[in-house]
Amino acid sequence: MLHQLKKSKLFLTGAILCGILVVVGILGYAITTDPTPNANQIVPEWSNLAPGTTVYYSNESKPKPSNTTDSVESQVSHFAETPSYLFWALGNPNTPKIIPTLGNPGQGMNTDDSLKMVTAVFHNRTFWLGSDRFGRDILSRMIIGARISLSIGFFAMIASLIIGVIIGISSGYFGGRIDSFFSWLITVFWSVPTLLIALGLSMVFGKGYYQVLLATALSTWVEVARVVRGQTLQLKQREFILAAKITGFSNARIMFKHILPNLKGSLTVLATTNFASAILLEAGLGFLGLGVAPPTPSWGMMVKENLGYLVLDNSYLALVPGIAIMILVMAFNLMSMGLRDALDPYTKD
Repeated sequence: MLHQLKKSKLFLTGAILCGILVVVGILGYAITTDPTPNANQIVPEWSNLAPGTTVYYSNESKPKPSNTTDSVESQVSHFAETPSYLFWALGNPNTPKIIPTLGNPGQGMNTDDSLKMVTAVFHNRTFWLGSDRFGRDILSRMIIGARISLSIGFFAMIASLIIGVIIGISSGYFGGRIDSFFSWLITVFWSVPTLLIALGLSMVFGKGYYQVLLATALSTWVEVARVVRGQTLQLKQREFILAAKITGFSNARIMFKHILPNLKGSLTVLATTNFASAILLEAGLGFLGLGVAPPTPSWGMMVKENLGYLVLDNSYLALVPGIAIMILVMAFNLMSMGLRDALDPYTKD
């Protein structure tokens, strides 16, 4: 299997793309230029900046309400760290448009001291993907949004596998009324579009990270249950299962010790496809306004917020998160296709 995966260009391409995005999501705030929670630093003066724009700014001055003359070191201590956008400029930091000055020579401070103090509090930030209408860094929000999408996709995939395996293996193994009931339940969920199920569940549970996770998990278990049920119906007729029953093994041991290990190939493929489906559902719910609650960044919500810019010069505000969703879903689908080919018993070396 590993030999076939190494030769699979589909799997390797998807694995590399997924690996890059996973690393970016794990690093998170360590590589963002906006260290605030949820990358939500709102600076109106920085709104709708073009990609690659560098902003030079200095912190707000808060001098002590005193008539006494302070030293340079004392004045510097009164610079507030937030908000840090009241004095800013675009372009060359050597010739900024707005430069805060501290005092004047008539207040016991010469020009050289004033310039030194400005240099001491001067900062810059580059908006590699530009900023939105609130002045928030798009790249920082994309990085934190990747963490949200990947975590929801991962936990939703795990939950859907657990639910689907329990329902599918119980239905196929026991048969009778249990199979009839679970088959009816699978048919009902299968007949309704997955996004519509997630939409209804989100309206019931409300907005929020855990609510979206639960709605996504409860919407993606059907495919797992259907495949597991069908394969269990075949496996329970095999000789080793009949031998286990004659030996006196319990039903739970037969299902989870003898049948389940033989489903690992199908479950591996389903895990990757469900991962992609969960990410796509989370993005869809965010686009419809039923995803994670603001200001938590979500790629789907970012597309919705900037949808009006598609016909304007700032169309990249909606295109960037949309392309990111496409790349992430495509990466997991490529991995799924590579795994399917590697696990296919009829595949030749």
